[in-house]
Amino acid sequence: MRQLFWVLIAALLVNTTAFADDDDDWDDYKQPKRWKQRDYAIIRSVTPQYERWSQPRQECSSEWVTENVVSNNNPNYTGTIIGGVAGGVLGHQVGKGRGKDVATVAGTLIGAMVGNHLSDPSARRVDPVQREVKRCREVNDYREQVRDYRVDYEYRSQIYSTTMTRYPGRPGARIPVKLIVELDD
Repeated sequence: MRQLFWVLIAALLVNTTAFADDDDDWDDYKQPKRWKQRDYAIIRSVTPQYERWSQPRQECSSEWVTENVVSNNNPNYTGTIIGGVAGGVLGHQVGKGRGKDVATVAGTLIGAMVGNHLSDPSARRVDPVQREVKRCREVNDYREQVRDYRVDYEYRSQIYSTTMTRYPGRPGARIPVKLIVELDD
């Protein structure tokens, strides 16, 4: 009896394993058959595709400019005083009464201005002074970066094209290709 029991259990286990294999075959039957295969193609050309963008920035430069500045080192009042006295004397010679007083004052003022102008010209001089002038402008820096590569490759006497994010190699080199074969119903 014991032997029969062990035989039945062994038969049951073998039968269960056979049904499990049948389920896998059933799943394959529902899906179309596909085989994957690796092969190699020959690279015919590689063309980098560039992406270009601009980046604005400020570009500044400094220039030194020379300007002439009039300087009055030591004011000389001698010419102003002499001109004022001479103008007052001349103005006093003109007119009578109240007109004589007005002419004297006018002569004094005009004489002082003329005397100041004609006084020592070396007291007033023109000095060259340098100052820095800063000029800025906006400049666009253009940058280019490889975005991807357009690859033309030959497989079994047919030319195909694709884009790749990495450099595939030089023309004439082999590149791996994956073939997927499906059954046609």
